[in-house]
Amino acid sequence: MDLSEDVSNDNVNVAEEEERIGAWIELMSSDLQMKVVEVEKSISNPQSCNVGDALFIEFEARQAKDRDQEDGPVFQVVKEWLVVIGDKDVTPALEMGLRFMREGETSLVYSDAKYAYGPLGRKQGTYDLPPDSNICYRVKINKLVSDGKLYSSPLFQMEIAKSKKVIGNDIYKFEWSDGFGKGKALQLYSKAADAMTNVLAESNDEDVQKEASAILVDCLNNAAAVYLKAKEYGKAKDAATKVLLHDPDNMKALLRAARAAIYDHAGTFEESDAAIFAAEEVDPEDSDLRKLKVELERKKREYKKKSKEMFSKMSSAMKPEAVADQSSKEGSSVNKSDVQNKDESIAPGESHGSENKPEESFTDEELLAKPTPWWKIYAPHLIQMVLPFVGYYFFMLMKKDHHDRLKMEAGDATLETEL
Repeated sequence: MDLSEDVSNDNVNVAEEEERIGAWIELMSSDLQMKVVEVEKSISNPQSCNVGDALFIEFEARQAKDRDQEDGPVFQVVKEWLVVIGDKDVTPALEMGLRFMREGETSLVYSDAKYAYGPLGRKQGTYDLPPDSNICYRVKINKLVSDGKLYSSPLFQMEIAKSKKVIGNDIYKFEWSDGFGKGKALQLYSKAADAMTNVLAESNDEDVQKEASAILVDCLNNAAAVYLKAKEYGKAKDAATKVLLHDPDNMKALLRAARAAIYDHAGTFEESDAAIFAAEEVDPEDSDLRKLKVELERKKREYKKKSKEMFSKMSSAMKPEAVADQSSKEGSSVNKSDVQNKDESIAPGESHGSENKPEESFTDEELLAKPTPWWKIYAPHLIQMVLPFVGYYFFMLMKKDHHDRLKMEAGDATLETEL
């Protein structure tokens, strides 16, 4: 009886699967459609996909003007990714198609550009997917893992984290598009790192701890690389520092911390020197380290040059006053020499009459150029500063005198009472 029921159920499942083959289903009107093209009959009672399920998938992606075009240029081929439904590991088009598939099925998922790569496109291999391209996936679910003991085991969580790292690397390399892929890559690295942090906290197995720590370090290191590429140097230093907390001698993290310190406008040369020194302690012959040292020296020279130019501009800004001051001194010395020459031309015995004394005459420009005495500049400010203290001093004197009078009057009253 039980055997006949199993056989009948299998027949029903096969019939259902056969009915699913070949019919296009609109998921988001005509902009997003899918159809099952093949079913793996060896899988009995295939499971439908739900949010949170982990799927082992393979797929091929083509550019397609419409859903019937099957010869469009291929721009991506993936042999195996482990994706989690709801984690946004893949494009919206592919994830939506997977949600309507079953284990063992192969489907075509046709998508408008807005559910795929939009205006960004994708650059990979010999063919670059142009912006705003419609695409078609041929995707197969090889295995489905629902929430359970296998799913929650440390080993399987590490598999999920490693796959997220691989997908993040793919986005970093081929979907950057002036930084628009940054958020997607960072999200994947962050989720993988968080999962490995939980594994390290819950598992006592040495092998598990070692592998989880390695995955965590890789994801944090990759996040630092993303921030460096996005020129967010402060965040790159933070990510590299997190790596060094787990692995103090990690050369990639040391180099990325040093690079971030060199290019960070809020950083200092002392910070850059410290990062370079730490990297030299690990591997002084590293070629990337040598390049960073050269770059740091170049930055220091640029800083000195800019500082010199800045002080030069400040000096030139003060130059008119200095020139005017110098010209007044030169004018004074010339007048003195004239006086001396005229004195020498006077015959012995002649007196210096008032008509013989040279008179100094200045133009308006020379008068304006003459430096103002320092006391004329600062006297008003000094008076403003001193006046409050003087007023307060006299106020305290008056107050003291008033109190003395009150005491004297109180004393006289007491004396009269006693008398």
